Amino acid sequence: MTVRVVSYNLLVPILANRPEHYPKCQPEFLQTDYRWNLIQSQLEQEIFQHENTVICLQELSLPLLPRLELFFRGLNYSFFHNLYGQRHEDYMGVGIAIPVSMQLNSISIIKIGDHLRSMSKLRKKANLFKWGWDLYQFVMSKFIQFASDPWETAMARANALICLQLVIDDKPLCIGTYHMPCLYKEPEVMAIHSSVVKDLMFQLAAGKDFILAGGFNIKPWDICYQGLTEKGYVGCNLPKSSTYEISYRPNAEQVLKSAYREKNGTEPVYTDFSDTPHSPDFCATLDYIFFVGRIMPEKVLELPDHPASESYPDDTHPSDHLMIAATFRLL
Repeated sequence: MTVRVVSYNLLVPILANRPEHYPKCQPEFLQTDYRWNLIQSQLEQEIFQHENTVICLQELSLPLLPRLELFFRGLNYSFFHNLYGQRHEDYMGVGIAIPVSMQLNSISIIKIGDHLRSMSKLRKKANLFKWGWDLYQFVMSKFIQFASDPWETAMARANALICLQLVIDDKPLCIGTYHMPCLYKEPEVMAIHSSVVKDLMFQLAAGKDFILAGGFNIKPWDICYQGLTEKGYVGCNLPKSSTYEISYRPNAEQVLKSAYREKNGTEPVYTDFSDTPHSPDFCATLDYIFFVGRIMPEKVLELPDHPASESYPDDTHPSDHLMIAATFRLL
């Protein structure tokens, strides 16, 4: 028995519908209707050509949500989602769709920022010195900018992890999806989220096999990737908090395998390609399908070695991300 897991970052319309943001894209290819037709066709192909196809989506949006709901309902799929972004992000979110015939035992939707708060408490300051410390901070703030506490920034993010506990051919399997905060200038915040999401998936799976797919906004050579995939890796030490006492301790012995790297010996050349004013000619791998347990990737969706246009989205790519997919044998 096999299961096909698809992961796709759809690109929210509010970003796509900005020709000035994608100056090398033809405007007609940025339109929501054009992009939706391609997205629908690509998802249908994965569902029709493979058995037990599970769809993991990132950058869901309020404008596309009704279309996705009708699309999945028409294919006898159940669709679970959470929109957590703000208005200027089209209320961005994540979702998982599964065939209605698939046995579903539980659904978990966890906001990682809230989860972090549950593992922290404010540090106590002696009342005698509190007024002096507050005055010092006020005076110094007029002259210098205090560095923000990465844990406080991490807690403020609303990104949600969705995890489904399934049974396929009498075999339990957990499937999760996550979209990492895109905070390249604050790598410590990304390290916190990536570590916590990994350990949380192990906790939710409770010894069962699991698959974690999504957009992680980290490259294969980044320390966050090493921390997720290399046992005992010490190069990704989490920062200290000046504001909170943190009870969370990363488990460096719990690591993930990547479906593409296990099957092909390496990660894809790229999964994200775009040319924007803030990130010109960006081309790198940011999307992954991780797994743990007695399951093996039999095949993965073949991806191009180089882009065929100046920037995505284009006439055949409705997002600036490529869709990725892997078929797993349930052992």
